Amino acid sequence: MKGTLPFALVILCAASALAQQNDWLIVPGKRLGPITRDTTRVDLDRLFGKGNVQEQPIDEGDGPGPATVVFPKMPTASLAIFGLNGRIEHVSVCYQRTTGPCKWHAASGVSLGTKLQRLETLNGRAFTIEPWISDVGGNVDSWEGGKLAGLFGDGTNRQVLVTGQLQLTLGYQVPPNGLTSQQRKLEEEVDRVRPGPNSSDPAMRQLRPTVTRMRLVFPLYGRLP
Repeated sequence: MKGTLPFALVILCAASALAQQNDWLIVPGKRLGPITRDTTRVDLDRLFGKGNVQEQPIDEGDGPGPATVVFPKMPTASLAIFGLNGRIEHVSVCYQRTTGPCKWHAASGVSLGTKLQRLETLNGRAFTIEPWISDVGGNVDSWEGGKLAGLFGDGTNRQVLVTGQLQLTLGYQVPPNGLTSQQRKLEEEVDRVRPGPNSSDPAMRQLRPTVTRMRLVFPLYGRLP
C-alpha cells in the first residue's frame, strides 16, 4: 500500500504535465498544441508518450500513405501526421471521425461539427466551397476576404507554402440508407453553382452542413520561393 501512493502521484503529475503542454489549440501556420513544423518523431514520443505514438498507413482518399499517428485509440484527439523532406507537411485532425466532439479547435472555437452559419458569423460574410461532385468536394474554396481568411489562410497555393492553412471540409448528415430524394435534389442544385457553391445559397442552408474534416497544413517555406 505504501508503494502505490508515490507511483500514483507520479502518474498524476505526468498526466498534469502533458495536459499543460497540450492545450488542444490549433494556430494555423504555427502550431497544433505543442506540434510545430519542426517537431521530430523523437519530440512526439516525448510530448505524448511512446505508447500514444505509432506508425501506420492512413488513407486520405488517394490510398493508404505512411503516417505517424498520435492517440490512435482516442478518436476525439487522434492526429495523423504526414511528412515531407524531413519536416511535418500536414496533420489530419481527429481523422477517425467526421462529427464532434474533437478536442482540437481553433481560437475561434471552430472544430469538427461547427455549423455553416457559425462559420459565416465568424467570417463576417458568406464564403464558397468546392462542389460535392468534385474530388475535393466540400472543401472551403475561399473565405471571400472575410475574417477567417486572415485566421485560417486563404489564397493561392503559392501563398499557402509560406503562410500555412487550416483547411476545412463541410458535409451534411446522410441517413443510413443513403441520400433522401430531397437531399439529392438540393445537392444537385448546389453543385450547379459556378465557380462554386456559396454558403448563403438557400439550397446549401437547407442541407445544414457542418465541418466534417480539419487539415492543418504547415508552411513549406519561410518566404516565397
